[in-house]
Amino acid sequence: LPSIGLGEISQVLLPIVKGPDRIPDKATWPTSEQAKSELFRISKWDISKHGDGSTVSVRRCIRIDEYSIACELSAHLGWIEGEKFVESVFEGASDRWTMVAAKNR
Repeated sequence: LPSIGLGEISQVLLPIVKGPDRIPDKATWPTSEQAKSELFRISKWDISKHGDGSTVSVRRCIRIDEYSIACELSAHLGWIEGEKFVESVFEGASDRWTMVAAKNR
C-alpha cells in the first residue's frame, strides 16, 4: 500500500483528545463499501479490475471534529497476500464520507 497524506494524517491525529464524545456511534461510521470505494479512489487503484477480490472493513473510528472521523481499516486486497491495516481520515457526514488521507501501518 502506498502511503498517502502522511503529513495530513499526523497533523489531524495529534490533537485528538480521549473522551466519550470522541467515540462516534457505529451507525455513523463509513460503511465497508464506502471505505472500500474511497480507498480505491484515493489510492488510484482500478476497482473494476481488483474490486471483486478485495474486501475492506472498518474496525474502529474516532471523531476528530463535527465533519471529520479517523478510522482504522482492515483490507484484504486481491493482489497482496494477507491482511493490511490502514489508518484513514474521512470528511463529510454519515451518509456520504470522503476519504481525505490514508496510510498503511
